[in-house]
Amino acid sequence: MSQPITFGTDGWRAVIADGFTFDNVRLVSEAIAVAARTLEPPDGIDRNALVVGFDRRFLSREFAALAAETLKAAGFRVVLSKSPTPSQTISYTAWRRKLLGGVIVTASHNPAKYNGLKFKGWYGGSGLPEMYAAIAAALGQSSPRAGGSIEESDLLDDYVAALQAQLDVKKAAAPRILHDPMYGVSAGLPSRILGIDVATIRGEINPSFGGVNPEPIPDNLGASMDVMRGSKRKRPPGFAPTPDPRPPTPYDLAICNDGDADRLGILDENGAFVSPQKIIALLALYLVREKKMSGEIVKTFSTSRLVEKVAKALGAGFHETAIGFKYVADLMLTRDILIGGEESGGIGFGHFLPERDGILSGLLVAECVAHYGKPLSQIVDAMEAEFGALFYDRRDLNRPMEVCARLIARVVAGELDSAFGPGFTNREEVDGVKLNFDDGSWILFRKSGTEPIIRIYCESPEEARVGEMLKVAVRELDAKNR
Repeated sequence: MSQPITFGTDGWRAVIADGFTFDNVRLVSEAIAVAARTLEPPDGIDRNALVVGFDRRFLSREFAALAAETLKAAGFRVVLSKSPTPSQTISYTAWRRKLLGGVIVTASHNPAKYNGLKFKGWYGGSGLPEMYAAIAAALGQSSPRAGGSIEESDLLDDYVAALQAQLDVKKAAAPRILHDPMYGVSAGLPSRILGIDVATIRGEINPSFGGVNPEPIPDNLGASMDVMRGSKRKRPPGFAPTPDPRPPTPYDLAICNDGDADRLGILDENGAFVSPQKIIALLALYLVREKKMSGEIVKTFSTSRLVEKVAKALGAGFHETAIGFKYVADLMLTRDILIGGEESGGIGFGHFLPERDGILSGLLVAECVAHYGKPLSQIVDAMEAEFGALFYDRRDLNRPMEVCARLIARVVAGELDSAFGPGFTNREEVDGVKLNFDDGSWILFRKSGTEPIIRIYCESPEEARVGEMLKVAVRELDAKNR
């Protein structure tokens, strides 16, 4: 039996041929059409126009064509992408062309068996919670109208030009970049933006994503790590860098993107993963100190305190939000936000779009490397020498929902205050519950509201302490919550 249609913080996702079927895509598209008619954009926005795009997943193009036809039948002028495109391209197109919004068929970083639909608004970002609530309420409704149309368009030209305007292209093109799009939609875009040949692995279309989830975290980046480290093992499928007339030397960094390119992972010149937490802090420093930009800095509740330290040192306004980039984006719509990010690799820039952009953030790292003229590892070392090193890890644990709830209740009640050693200072309940310690360590417990999963995040100035605290947390979960 297929799962019911439910909307998370960034759209609807389901297993292809189970919940994600042509009938359900039509149903959700009809609901989007109904809900979109209730939106109240500012003057100058074309209330009758929507853009539709799709990623490289199985049948995404066909699902997008169905969504476009459904929206056309509802009386909308639909701009349909000619080719697979990043999620943020839909946001940018809606904003630049002053359209009511847009839809993209994608399941982002989820496993290959999933697909999904996201809604984007005229302001250049993800649909707000009230929009998704309106879509959910409109399921089963339709409102056919006359006057709809579909026109195909290359959305990438405008997006590429926009990113070029955000970058010092000459600097960004200077480092030797390895790009790993993980078989996703960012393939070829760094080359197109920088005007050079960028070596690429896993760049061809592969709806199975090579059997690896298209999420740029260390467990999924073995292929790019091997290349960066000059592995003698067989090159991964799809490794075919364009011939380079310059003498062969190691790559300076690897930019890795998820399936729809709104997240990034970075590897330094040694093939070591540089956490997005450090990238947020590093880019904040670079943008303010070197590019002389200004604005406030935002991080989510589960993101490193290094970002807060950097914001304080820069004299920038600082905000901490609940977990999820939509909360960062909400601030970008109302405040002068320079940069905002989350620990999962989503980073956005308020002067561009209230939206995550894994391509722009990755190329800004390349620009930063060129500006300092040092290996990325040394740039990160210098930042940690100034602000202190912090070590971070997380566990996503599959347990019955009642087990997860009991552990959270124990943490809230103070039963685990002394379980992680001395020095407990206070408890925060912003999104989940976080225990803070006087040595700068913290551990955060957060259960899913829809899945039998509990997520445990931990940070400490001592690397060994992170592992110890997480081990204790798992032991408490399993030993006392059965």
